[in-house]
Amino acid sequence: MKSKTLAEKKHMQKVAELGCIACRKLGYYDTPAELHHIKKGMMGKRASNYEVIPLCPHHHRTSKESYHQSPLWFTETFGTQTELLQETLEWLK
Repeated sequence: MKSKTLAEKKHMQKVAELGCIACRKLGYYDTPAELHHIKKGMMGKRASNYEVIPLCPHHHRTSKESYHQSPLWFTETFGTQTELLQETLEWLK
């Protein structure tokens, strides 16, 4: 696995500092977030370190409402990964 560049690390830190995007949509702000690399294409190839969205553990991987456990429900509720990435990038401007 390739090491992250300084620019990638800075970008990822800024994204994580935004807080969970799903919690924001529910009206909860400043929820601590970890990063989810969006999946691209039919094979679910992991995106670059610039294509990450902030999700709390609950919405990322640890609950039935998480992307990794219920991707269809998550997408129907919060939007596609691409849509969430665009929102994330807008917040960083």
